[in-house]
Amino acid sequence: MKKIVTLVAMVMILGTSSVAKADAGDTILLYIPNRIVDFMDIFSVTLGFGPAVGVEVQATKYLGMGGEVGPTVQMIKGVNRQYGFAKQSGWDASFLMISAERRDREGAMGSVKDFYYYSTGVPTIEKDAFDFHKGALDFWACGGKLAALIEVQGYIHPIEIADFFTGWFFYDLKDDDFTADDLDQ
Repeated sequence: MKKIVTLVAMVMILGTSSVAKADAGDTILLYIPNRIVDFMDIFSVTLGFGPAVGVEVQATKYLGMGGEVGPTVQMIKGVNRQYGFAKQSGWDASFLMISAERRDREGAMGSVKDFYYYSTGVPTIEKDAFDFHKGALDFWACGGKLAALIEVQGYIHPIEIADFFTGWFFYDLKDDDFTADDLDQ
């Protein structure tokens, strides 16, 4: 009886979740690979080289301390599945909820996205760079960076953590799971 109830619950979940756009076979076939990729999405790491100097920590863009100035050429494993290289320049300074920042990324290679971001005062999520599904930056990221000719950045992404856990229950919060159609391309 317990097995039948579990099977019925799984069928109901598969039929009513965001998996409706993909058939159940694709969902089951790609279930484990999608959970692995969702787990890898939880963190991002950037290694840069260039005349940049700074130190910064943040618990989302709303709460940060530190600053950085200077350009770097970066190797990026970023939010929204950005993998590759780019040149980034600009400056930023933050003290708790008040910040000023001008950053631009250009010459991106791989799946890394170019962007331009300028903000002063209390940060706002309404900038294109913070787009939930395709943005180059994560407004909710927690982590930091250290730069002195070599730049190292590391961030944890809370929304990606939620996407990872909801994925176990067949709900794709970020709508970024792979389908069989993605494999055909």
